[in-house]
Formats: sequence, C-alpha cells, structure tokens
Amino acid sequence: MKYRFFADFLVLLPALLTLLLSCEDVQQLRSSYKPVPPALPGDWSAVLGEANWRVEWIGEEGSWHEWEGKQGAGVPSINLIQTQTTPVFAWPFWPELGLDPGIMRPSGALFPWDAYGGDLRLSWEGGVDAVFWKELAAAGGPDTAKNERFPWLFDWPRFREIMAGKDIGDAVRQDPWVVDWREVGRKTVESGFDRRRIKAMKSTEVEIPLPAGLWLSSSPFVSALETPVSGRLTLEVTDAVGVWVSAGGILKASTSGWIFRPW
Repeated sequence: MKYRFFADFLVLLPALLTLLLSCEDVQQLRSSYKPVPPALPGDWSAVLGEANWRVEWIGEEGSWHEWEGKQGAGVPSINLIQTQTTPVFAWPFWPELGLDPGIMRPSGALFPWDAYGGDLRLSWEGGVDAVFWKELAAAGGPDTAKNERFPWLFDWPRFREIMAGKDIGDAVRQDPWVVDWREVGRKTVESGFDRRRIKAMKSTEVEIPLPAGLWLSSSPFVSALETPVSGRLTLEVTDAVGVWVSAGGILKASTSGWIFRPW
C-alpha cells in the first residue's frame, strides 16, 4: 500500500506545486517586494512641499541597505529575509531646507506582516513598529538571540492589537511617539513585555516666541499649530528633544531649553 500511495503522490505533485506557486499568501516564494510609502500628512505637503524618501531595510544576507529618491520617483523592489520578522523604514526629508532623514518621524512596515502580493505597504503606524523593532535589537545581546523578546521572535500581531486597543492611554493612541520606545525596548529585553510601560512621557507646557505661521510636529499624528497673535506658541515638551518645523525655520525644544534656527 505504501508504494501505491507514493505513486499517487508523484502523480499529484505537479498539480500541488502549481497550486502553491499561484498562491500569493506563500510569501517565501517571492524574491522581492516593492515598498509603498504612505501619503504625506496634508500639512506637511502644504508647508514643506514634495518630500524625498530614504528607504532602509535588511537584505537577504542580513546587512542594512538604503535608497534615496524623490516622492514620485518610485521606490525599487527590495529583497528581504524570508524567515524572520524584519523592519523597513521610509524617512521623509527635505534636503533643500536642511531637514535630513531622521528629523521627521518615519513611516515603516514589518515583513511579512505588511506584505500584500508583491507590495510591502508602509504606514505611519508601521514606523512606530519598526523603531520599536530596532530598539529591541539594540537592547539585546548574544544571550537573547533565541529569546522571544528578540525582535524577530516577538509577538507583533499581539503588540499591534494592544496598540489599537483601549488598554493604553488616549495620549498614546493619538500619538504613539509620546512613548519612550528606547526605554520600553530596554525593559522588554531585560524582563519581558508589559503593556503598562506603553505610556506617555511626562511633559511640561512652555511658551516660546516664534515667527508667525504653521508649525509642524515631527510626528505625523499631530495636527499643525499656528503661532497666535501674541507671537508666543504653547507647546508640550519632555526630557527628550522634540522637533517642530515651519516655512521659516526649525525649532528643537525639551525641558532643558529650546533653540530656533531659521532656514
């Protein structure tokens, strides 16, 4: 009987392979994916104009790669590690204004969770995930390589459920960049994940004299603020340096102080 079963299997094998090759859900059969960055927030486009993008990813061999180009140039397809969760970043930047990659918050994706057919769909929420991935990796060491706290073994679907749920504060749901993700990553590697650590950093309200106009937070989740008639803009600052930009210049501020630089 076992020989008959094996013979029948050989007859069916070509049909089974055809079925597998036609299934887009089998991500490992694809060799490359095309990153699709999200649309810029409307205020960013209105004040800063068309963006450049720096795309960063981990290639099949395990090294970081990057590509830079204009928003409408079209990001090329990239090869990714097929067996692990890995991040892809897309940082918007405006070199003509001196806004280099890393000043404004990134969009991002996690492969394979954000792969659809041959596309890898990046989002602003995915940028938070990608940064947390990198903080977990930076906080880890050789002893954690097989630990579920390491980013490629982390439970990302569960993490996304938590971020979209009601178990975190309103401030974090409105703007996840108010979280100190470096600290959350460090503590997660040390003692395990705890959703209670996902909370807004302590902030202080300050008034800063600034030129008139719209001011954009580096976070894409925050609406633009307009300098009032008084010429003093009220901002929430933390111990970490925050960034706001306008058509007239860039502001960096924290609880330690602030500095404004015209373009």
